[in-house]
Amino acid sequence: MKKWIYLGLGVMVVWTGGYVFLYTARWEWQRALMAGELLLVSMLVLLAVAGVDRFNRLERRIGELGERRDAVPDSPASLSAPYGAPGVETPTFRWLHSESNSYKVFIPVLLGAGIVVSGLAALVERISSRLGGRVGARSGSGLAPLSAPTGGVLAGAPDLAAPERPRRTRSLVLGSAAVLVAGLAVFALADLTQDRPDEPVRAAAGTVVFEASANGRSPVDAMTRRLWEYCRGSTRPYLKGGGLTALGGGRYAVVVQPALGEHALRRFKGCIEDAVIDHGNFRVVGVHPEPE
Repeated sequence: MKKWIYLGLGVMVVWTGGYVFLYTARWEWQRALMAGELLLVSMLVLLAVAGVDRFNRLERRIGELGERRDAVPDSPASLSAPYGAPGVETPTFRWLHSESNSYKVFIPVLLGAGIVVSGLAALVERISSRLGGRVGARSGSGLAPLSAPTGGVLAGAPDLAAPERPRRTRSLVLGSAAVLVAGLAVFALADLTQDRPDEPVRAAAGTVVFEASANGRSPVDAMTRRLWEYCRGSTRPYLKGGGLTALGGGRYAVVVQPALGEHALRRFKGCIEDAVIDHGNFRVVGVHPEPE
């Protein structure tokens, strides 16, 4: 069940993210905003589900540790109480307990033995250094002092860091691929939505035909005229037209001047098809002349 939940949320994130890019490339800003909101909601739900799953696993692990502690027969119940709490016996070393029949000689003997061993080690080191220097001087061999091997103390040993190289290489490759894909996506989206001037169109004027439909009793003609007055200013330069002409069957034609180029047509179509007029639906079905 958990895998299906993650799969569904992952599909929603990918799907809504793709539509954000698609609507932005089509200059349909209202739909791009709606897809972006759905993407944000799906990502928040995914993070919330992952966080709850993580907390549940931590809770289960803490419960298992508690069950293991309770299952040990010799474990005192006072271990769960805070240190130094009243009524709780503080654990101490057994050799520190006060006993009348024992002598506290453990630590003094240990310290004395350490001092004696350290003194013997220092004496042996000094004697060996004196004798080693005399033998080298008598033989004239000029023995060089001991030094670490050229490759270090682990020279000749197998490379312990070798298993990490494939992991680092894989991380580097995946990171480079992710940066490359993100860069290509950003450049492609910038090229599709860049507001640049068009090359001069040979025709002095053009014709745009679009379909209009309404849900309910809203007047289609009034909505279409209002939409045309709004979208004629979405291009650069502003469009001039002689008004709408009803072609029948819910289709309308308008003569635009100057003729639309590639980028101006993309902005104009995005404005027409992304209209926010209530109960209205519009779609461009023909442009003449079509931009090269």
